[in-house]
Amino acid sequence: MTRSHATWRRPARRVRWLALAAASCAVLAACGWSPEPPAPGGSFRFAVFGDGPYASNENGRARRVIDALNARPLEFVIHVGDIMWQQCTDAAYRERRELIERIRHPVIYTPGDNEWLDCVDIAFRAVDPLERLASLRSTFYAPADRSLGEAPILLETQSADPNHAEFVEHARWSHGGVSFVTIHAVGSANGRRPFRGRAPRHDEEVARRTRAAVEWLQDSFRAATAADAAAVVVALHASLLHEPNDPEAAAYAPIRDTLVELAIEFGKPVLVIHGDEHQYIVDRPFRDPATGAPIPNLQRLETFGSPDIGWVDVVVDTTLAEPFRFEPKLTPGWMWW
Repeated sequence: MTRSHATWRRPARRVRWLALAAASCAVLAACGWSPEPPAPGGSFRFAVFGDGPYASNENGRARRVIDALNARPLEFVIHVGDIMWQQCTDAAYRERRELIERIRHPVIYTPGDNEWLDCVDIAFRAVDPLERLASLRSTFYAPADRSLGEAPILLETQSADPNHAEFVEHARWSHGGVSFVTIHAVGSANGRRPFRGRAPRHDEEVARRTRAAVEWLQDSFRAATAADAAAVVVALHASLLHEPNDPEAAAYAPIRDTLVELAIEFGKPVLVIHGDEHQYIVDRPFRDPATGAPIPNLQRLETFGSPDIGWVDVVVDTTLAEPFRFEPKLTPGWMWW
């Protein structure tokens, strides 16, 4: 049969279009946008993200992260803080909460330093970090015993104890035989760094919050042991790891030392999740103070941060000796819209 020139070209254009579509799908799949199968039987998935978006050109990627999370079979999402940069207003807090509430899974959020402590860095504004912390708590933790997200879950919080009523952000919950805990420890020396206008009440806040975090860790590990939990996951914003001569090391020492002691005593897998330093890392950097050897059951996950906008899928299978498997998902920089 004789065909016109136009008829012969049409299939070629279609082939080229299909090839381009296939290539695009391959790129998206490589970037974590492919449909994710449910976790194997007896296991579950959760996701971790934080430290962004900061700049306006990261907002599109943040929305894509949320769309991707919504398409995944997750039990919940943990946000490790730094939800913004130099936008320390009530309106900005509400805007970020509304963004997080678009996630169809439960979202448990622990604060970063950008949201309140570093607000003093905004030029030409007299900002009291403690006033910002109070506003942050009232915006993100009302009610205190519920997570964020479209399908919130019940949480236990330290604020249920009248002696620790202010610490609505110290939470815990359980899933699949694993105990999860959040504590409020942030970058910038956990609140100790100098700034103009610093007063004794700022030092008192750091000391009070650090003591509360230590007590919450101790109580949560006791609860995990009593429940015969298979593992414990601790989420916070700041890294607890600093060289001994680092002036910031002392700010985190009470929390770090308590965590190390509790993990050794617990004897089962413990995963520490944090952000702040903006790089994806999975390792075992904590060391036994008695021997100097790495603590084999204490693992660390650090998630991505600006300018990298992404998240980490964590697959948990408590039937395995190594119950945590990590699947990093980084959104490409060219996806800015």
